[in-house]
Amino acid sequence: MVPPDRSPAGPGHGAARDLVVAFAFAPFVDTAAVVAAKRVHETGRPVDLITNDMSSQRAVDPALDQIAGDLVRRRATLATPTWFSSWKAVERFTVEGQPQALAWDREGHGYERVYSRAHWVPSHVLAARFKVERPHVRWTAEFSDPLSVYVDATERHSPVAEGALLDALRRDVRAAGFPPPGDNLFEWVETLPYALADELLFTNAHQRDLMLSRICDEALAARARQRSVVRPHPTLPPSFYRLASPEAELEPRCRHIGYFGNFYASRGMSTVLTALAALPEELRARLRLHIYTGQQEDLRAGVAARGLQDVVRVRPFVGFLDFLALSARMDVLLINDAVTEGIFPANPYLPSKWSDYRGSGSRVWGVVEPGSTLSGQPLDHRSPVRHVSAALQVLAQIARG
Repeated sequence: MVPPDRSPAGPGHGAARDLVVAFAFAPFVDTAAVVAAKRVHETGRPVDLITNDMSSQRAVDPALDQIAGDLVRRRATLATPTWFSSWKAVERFTVEGQPQALAWDREGHGYERVYSRAHWVPSHVLAARFKVERPHVRWTAEFSDPLSVYVDATERHSPVAEGALLDALRRDVRAAGFPPPGDNLFEWVETLPYALADELLFTNAHQRDLMLSRICDEALAARARQRSVVRPHPTLPPSFYRLASPEAELEPRCRHIGYFGNFYASRGMSTVLTALAALPEELRARLRLHIYTGQQEDLRAGVAARGLQDVVRVRPFVGFLDFLALSARMDVLLINDAVTEGIFPANPYLPSKWSDYRGSGSRVWGVVEPGSTLSGQPLDHRSPVRHVSAALQVLAQIARG
């Protein structure tokens, strides 16, 4: 289901002077979509929005529209392919979105600022083409994670295709004084903002340093560093944690630990489950671990293998506003770092959940990699990744209250 376009009759009072180009945006259930909406809320300025119909890949949660609310004045939802690493998706989104952006800009006083965010990658390409056509508009390009490198430090590659768009992008980069990249889409989506954006937004310093260290051209690297800003994901005001009233079985006289999210090879739950199984029975009986995830079958098997069915509650994902409400009702929230030791000089990832957890009012337990950005946050409890005995100590502390 495509969200309704909202197009006022004219640019009159309250018209947007900011354009947001976000391939993923609320109300689609996607982390990138939610963060982009939170950026709009954080900025507090009316925006026009060009986004993609992601209904083939993502569910719709109408409640997510409350994040940006009426700050979204006009919305163009393009029916372009929803593929993460496809030049065809980039090309279609750019070719269809650019005329809309220019048409809106010609109305009223025109735009002062444009903001784009990747993931997903088509956002930066459309924003770059708009910036070239409207060089006076200030472009802020946000990177959520390194684009051209995977979590295991291998190169992420997807080919570009010859044609009018690629020819134009090559001209744009050369006109800015820099050599165009080769045939890797992800290198292009980093290079375009480096060469053309007025502000480069990174969520943490380690992410910025890793990405800029991979720039081969010294002049381009210098420009990118000069324009880089570190700004963590936004945290919504307390009122958002009270908008939903989800049901939750929270047994009295127990300490409730909540985890919200999926698991990956680099970011799992085995350390915590192993520590929970090793906890003395009288302490374990005081705890309940609530895991809201999309990977329930495998997790339930791991819970059963450790004999933790009476302590661990495995539940499906909930909507974003339900998640905020539930996070405020937990005694402790669990968050874990990706494991990158021996792969990157410093951990370049900061879980986006941290921005939501910190607004909940609940205590937060971080399972952290030494030196990571998460390890430097004001956590209430912390234990190192893959360190069962340290996790056991934290669980005992929580159980004793």
